[in-house]
Amino acid sequence: MTYLRVSSVKPTAEIISSIVNCVCPECGGSMGGHEKEFKCQGQCQKNWRQIWDEHAGVRLRERSSKKRLLKQ
Repeated sequence: MTYLRVSSVKPTAEIISSIVNCVCPECGGSMGGHEKEFKCQGQCQKNWRQIWDEHAGVRLRERSSKKRLLKQ
């Protein structure tokens, strides 16, 4: 697996997959723990919550767009 070292990251399938599997996309460290679901416990200590929320927002917008198209 390739890990990303960038300052601004867009939610890609690879990043989302890593987050779902509790592996930090940047350093490969474990993620999670009580009330720290999106926080890397490894070397980088990055919080991936914003990336996850952006992904969830995109998915919600896509679903509502599809619903509107189906109603027409």
